[in-house]
Amino acid sequence: MKVFLAGATGVLGRRVVSRLLKAGHEVAGLSRSDANSRLLRDLGAEPRPGSLFDAGEVIRASEGCEAVMHLATSIPTTPRTRPSDWKPNDLIRRKGTKHLVEAALRHGCRTYVQQSVTLVYGNRHGEWVDESSPVEAIPGILKSAFDMEKIAREAGEQRGLPVAILRCGIFYCEDSAQTRLLLEMTEKGQAPVIGEGDAWWSLVHVDDAAAAFVDAIERPAEAAGGTFNICDDTPVRYAELQAGLAEMLGAKRPGRMPKLLAKLLLGGHAIDFLEASVRCRNGAARERLGWSPAYPGWREGFAEVLRSRSAAARS
Repeated sequence: MKVFLAGATGVLGRRVVSRLLKAGHEVAGLSRSDANSRLLRDLGAEPRPGSLFDAGEVIRASEGCEAVMHLATSIPTTPRTRPSDWKPNDLIRRKGTKHLVEAALRHGCRTYVQQSVTLVYGNRHGEWVDESSPVEAIPGILKSAFDMEKIAREAGEQRGLPVAILRCGIFYCEDSAQTRLLLEMTEKGQAPVIGEGDAWWSLVHVDDAAAAFVDAIERPAEAAGGTFNICDDTPVRYAELQAGLAEMLGAKRPGRMPKLLAKLLLGGHAIDFLEASVRCRNGAARERLGWSPAYPGWREGFAEVLRSRSAAARS
């Protein structure tokens, strides 16, 4: 199958490209810079110049492709963010999704795969959820994720596009800027637990997430019309994760920071993220896509991250 990707050069996208090519698919990636085009060629994919925010360019770039994947994001990498820092990501989710959906419809694609996030469930105060659990438009930085899913889903329900939505847990991997920052701060004793730290987090190693997206491409009939939680098998409390990482790194056990102080230092968005407590089941992806995580829990996944980190430091 010839697959067109937006976000092909990102942390997730690079892995998806490599796995698709290894599985025998042809891959074209949207590219807005010479550097991205070189990276895509190095990976073995075909760069297709264009802007995600220009509908005509997206349609031209995806011509001849049988599948479209939306993996593009623009997540801020600083600990403290302002609402304006999230505007590029909101634009990608709303305008970018509209353009990619239209391109997939124009070309009569066999499948359209949309990346989303399990954070759309909001703060469920630790309850277990699956894909049948209701999702509401949460004000703030997650509203655009709700809108993005709605755009894609309506294209499926009203216009016949075979759509699959993959809601990913919190990403981590050795080359993620957010993961690197977390590990560096933990080593320096600068990653305290905010408040009680009792929120449940559903995580996923990016390698496992990439495998799920390839499974969705290779099982278009099973994926069509589906929403899938892509997360590991063992959600973890935030405080347990912080303490465990400190132990794995040989660092001091993290201290505590009052929530009010943290809100002043990091802003409300960070606190909302830290307090979102939800435990996601991944049964639908297992049953319909044949997917299972190679790293069933955060300890296995972060052990691999630290091995890769050490190997990179020695080379």
